Amino acid sequence: MRKRDWKTQKTWLFSVGILEWENSDVWPGFPEAVEGRFDEKLVDFFRAAGLPEKQIIYLQDSEATIEAIQGSLTEVLANTEESDLFILYFAGHGDWDSDTGEHYFINYDAHGSDRDNYWSISSIFDSIENNFNGSKVLLLADCCYSGGLIDELKRRDSGISYACISSAYTHNTSTGGWTFTESLYKGLLGDPVVDLDKDGVITLYDLARYAELEMAFIEEQKSMFFTTNDFDKQMVFASVSDEIESIEGKRVEVEYSGDWYKAKTLETNGSEVRVLYIDDQSEESVESQRIRPYAPDMFAVGDRVEAQSDEEWYPAKVKKAWYGLHLVSYDDYPDIWDEWVGSDYIRPRQ
Repeated sequence: MRKRDWKTQKTWLFSVGILEWENSDVWPGFPEAVEGRFDEKLVDFFRAAGLPEKQIIYLQDSEATIEAIQGSLTEVLANTEESDLFILYFAGHGDWDSDTGEHYFINYDAHGSDRDNYWSISSIFDSIENNFNGSKVLLLADCCYSGGLIDELKRRDSGISYACISSAYTHNTSTGGWTFTESLYKGLLGDPVVDLDKDGVITLYDLARYAELEMAFIEEQKSMFFTTNDFDKQMVFASVSDEIESIEGKRVEVEYSGDWYKAKTLETNGSEVRVLYIDDQSEESVESQRIRPYAPDMFAVGDRVEAQSDEEWYPAKVKKAWYGLHLVSYDDYPDIWDEWVGSDYIRPRQ
């Protein structure tokens, strides 16, 4: 069995998880996400794996002020050594300034009048480029507009090897659930369902691809993945655990009272299949004839459609189509407004 390719003594984790904000009128909290929060579970995983405590920074909620974030980030980066791996994770609100193209992670004390005290994504890269002594950086973000990490990375010419997995496209908002972070967490634990090619190990590509499929199926949202400078997409993050119960995990639709509902298969026993419904997380044993593979209706690339944004419908054109999602370009707007839309937000042009 191939061992994981990261070493605890050579790995650093900088994690920021925010579910409540000082200016709650502008940045409402996520109280429903507090119980069982997966940002904590992610940190606890690395702690249990053996990362030295000095190599773990976790700023939660009110701890994550702009001063604390920027100061501790600079300090921890300066302590890294040659060939170290640095992992930066963020969960919370994200923001995007369409005029400047700048993206932001929203710190606890961000005010609402302007963006001069927001944690900008460009400043994250500045800190890394100026202070990091290692060789590889993994960026993980679970928030609106988190694909802005990839936009910024593409603008830079760096000798550092980067990998980035984001919950959302650069111009898209994100949901308030833990689907993305839970997907990463399952992979790090060695959950067999994340081992897409069934080779007994979970690679960086497996993590990214599983998150992409989960986000599209459950949240109808486009997760993104990007690497630079030969960051190995087949880097092993975990071996498949024989202590985690294996489930089928097929993404399907189940017929109930004439309608079809998204579900995952848990196990098959003869002609019956145990399924987990996505909407309400209930389980049911159903006859196999009530199940069909998830195969959403799709528009073709180039189709002229209408897409909904801010509760209004606009003429648009399909640029890409994948797994129930469509990347659309609006007729009367520049490409910076291109976005991925789910099935409820696209229709044939009237």
